[in-house]
Amino acid sequence: METAIITGGTKGIGKAIVNKYLQEGCYTIIIYSSDDESAKSFRQELDIKYKDKYEIIKADLSKIEETEKMCDFVKNNHPKIDYLILNAGVTNRNSFNDLTIDEWNQVMNVNLTMPFFIVRNLTDCIVRGGRVIFIGSVIGIYPHAISIPYAVSKAGVHMLSKQLVKHMAPYEITVNVIAPGFVDTPWQKNKPIEQRKRIENKIALKRFALPEEVAQLCWDVSQNSYINGSVLEIDGGYCYE
Repeated sequence: METAIITGGTKGIGKAIVNKYLQEGCYTIIIYSSDDESAKSFRQELDIKYKDKYEIIKADLSKIEETEKMCDFVKNNHPKIDYLILNAGVTNRNSFNDLTIDEWNQVMNVNLTMPFFIVRNLTDCIVRGGRVIFIGSVIGIYPHAISIPYAVSKAGVHMLSKQLVKHMAPYEITVNVIAPGFVDTPWQKNKPIEQRKRIENKIALKRFALPEEVAQLCWDVSQNSYINGSVLEIDGGYCYE
């Protein structure tokens, strides 16, 4: 049985990715940061179909101590990892003038810095021919009137993946990024209808993505041995209108 690690795996895109990898027969290690209620609810859902085929670990991936503790647990209990999917992310929508250094660092730590250290700490666990997949964002490609640190962190993720390609080549491990556009997750569903309509009008397909569509692409990339160093946009044709 193949093994997948998915960070930020109890909600939104991460939850859809978890479901996809479980459906495909992977033992799945799910990491979440703080939302115990969502984790409890998801565990109840998973136990119906996938009891004993997954585990959920709580770790605050904004902190190096908890990140390293999580990695140590994986190394001691799951020394062979096939798929490492770095999905956990946070944003901060404070204005340019109001953003504090702590708020900036929080976004950078979760979205960019800790994913680097997770990959570095777990490289020896990833099997030859394994996959590292980052969840980036089209907001790291196209400027947008939202969180500056989020956009910068995701642009950094895109470049980080490319920098890691040569390092991982001797291990035959591929490194790629899935860059979703606007996805129908709780993050987006809370937006006012007028704002959602403005976004939809910028998308050629005139709708947000489903989390399951992003999860399917993630699985497809993990099954392809020749996609490497790519940033794959899945945005419905964002900025084509």
